[in-house]
Amino acid sequence: MKNNKHNFEFKMKVVRDYLDGEGGYKYLGKKYSIHHSLVKEWIVQYNQFGDEGLAKSMTHTHYSGEFKRAVLQYRQENQLSYRETAIHFGIKSNSIIANWQRKLLDGGPNALDSRLGRPREYMVKDDKKKDKHVDRNQPLNETEREELERLRAQLRRSELENIILKKLKALPKDPTDNK
Repeated sequence: MKNNKHNFEFKMKVVRDYLDGEGGYKYLGKKYSIHHSLVKEWIVQYNQFGDEGLAKSMTHTHYSGEFKRAVLQYRQENQLSYRETAIHFGIKSNSIIANWQRKLLDGGPNALDSRLGRPREYMVKDDKKKDKHVDRNQPLNETEREELERLRAQLRRSELENIILKKLKALPKDPTDNK
């Protein structure tokens, strides 16, 4: 069951009910006539990305073959689940990583370089535009790699700060209040 048919408000209502302790995944799944795995997925996305995690993505993110291989290598070296790996790299859906793994096993490392659809060079009509085209499959140079690592560390700090702020917000204002 795809969660594309559920709007943001509906997802937030289910997540709020869960966070308010109204019930677990299965209970809320029955209450709202959805599969409990969707409830779990929405909770994970909300905890990881906040409101944005539940918003429908209007753009598709494209990842280079090198990035995909690096993610899969990191997952293997650290023996992480798809979900843990997705959280580490800030990838919204862990099924994306599972698909990359399947492509790698079926077609080898080069299978991760392919993109669906028509190659960009066929879509570019002007020679000036071809010169401006950036090949995302090119390996990163040292400066780009350092910047990527710095941005990932910054993102992780922001995510942790967001988690802490949410926990603080959930605390009662009066410490003697036993709600």
